[in-house]
Amino acid sequence: MRLKTSSGAALAAAALLATAACVSETGADTTSDSALSGAGAGEECTIDETVKLGAVFSLTEAAAFAGEYQKQGLELAVEELNAAGGIQYELILEDDGTTLDGSTVAFEKLINRDEVSAIIGPTLSGMAFSTYTDAQSAGVPALGVSTTAEGIPEIGDYIFRASVPEQVALAASIPAAKATLDMQKVAVLHDSADEFTASAYNTITDELRDQNIEIVVDESFGTTDTDFSAQLGKVLEEEVDAVILSALPGATVPLVKQARDLGITAPIVGGNAFNSPVLVGALGDAAEGLIVGGAWSAASETTGNAEFISAFTAKYDREPDQFAAQAYTGAYLIDQAIRADCDANRESIKDNLGQILEFDSILGPISIDEGGEVTQTPVVQIIRDGAFTIL
Repeated sequence: MRLKTSSGAALAAAALLATAACVSETGADTTSDSALSGAGAGEECTIDETVKLGAVFSLTEAAAFAGEYQKQGLELAVEELNAAGGIQYELILEDDGTTLDGSTVAFEKLINRDEVSAIIGPTLSGMAFSTYTDAQSAGVPALGVSTTAEGIPEIGDYIFRASVPEQVALAASIPAAKATLDMQKVAVLHDSADEFTASAYNTITDELRDQNIEIVVDESFGTTDTDFSAQLGKVLEEEVDAVILSALPGATVPLVKQARDLGITAPIVGGNAFNSPVLVGALGDAAEGLIVGGAWSAASETTGNAEFISAFTAKYDREPDQFAAQAYTGAYLIDQAIRADCDANRESIKDNLGQILEFDSILGPISIDEGGEVTQTPVVQIIRDGAFTIL
């Protein structure tokens, strides 16, 4: 953690604020609960009061393939943190049903009824743009572990993410694909209706331009589309070295399958949305050769990664994926923020999340700056024989 220095006047002001309620610029009540402040710091931190940690994931409907892994990764981390002692966490999990209304209701419950110290989630960036506004207004720190769209941290100073932005993932996967495939001409297919995929499309076109790769087909489609024959027909008319795809999993599976059924054999390159063994399983043989950029790999020799995979597999009888790894890491980042000042009040967590510097995680060294943005080296993988392999 970075060390923070304060003048005597600033410390006196902080002490005054700790004993009286005040209203921040967000309009939130920033009252400090002394029961959530403990003694010691770091590994020696002890807080007598149970710390409530909220989480909102898509556990049902379209994004459940990711949300269920996130739930399990987070549960495993909280179990380990509670076993370590000093701080006991109560995890309150909510399912948003992969809907904006569901996510909004879940955030409202955690903020006002459960009065959690911090929230992890939601699963999708499209939900986050609304729910994070609510968290910001209420003065509740929210940590995204899969919200990769452009503009997430800019929502406010209570908003953070520990998920490699899509522009970073794509900025790694496209050059890696170019080096591997000698890409000169590509087709770009993207969902123009979703905020996450539309943001990714802008990154894709910028990166292709920087890499001097020509876009010879540029086609869009809707989030709920299931027939992509028109767009894929345009791809068939051209000789392309690869197809660059920005789509949510619901469209990715039928689109990739239809592309292979039509005889399109060009490699397909994508970002974070591809990073799930559930998606690979749904694609079957059509997944072979997909190139994806993301935040985690089972093959990475990062601190604790082998132990995490072993513990997760033993507990849930399946291997973890990137979504599980990021949620797991998110819990440890919040724990680090609390232990920095041994204080689980919302304001303290907010202040310290923005001070994390090169935390040694299963994702590799990870930092979060005062603006809420994460810094982490992305991983580029290719699917070979049905498994993710570092490219």
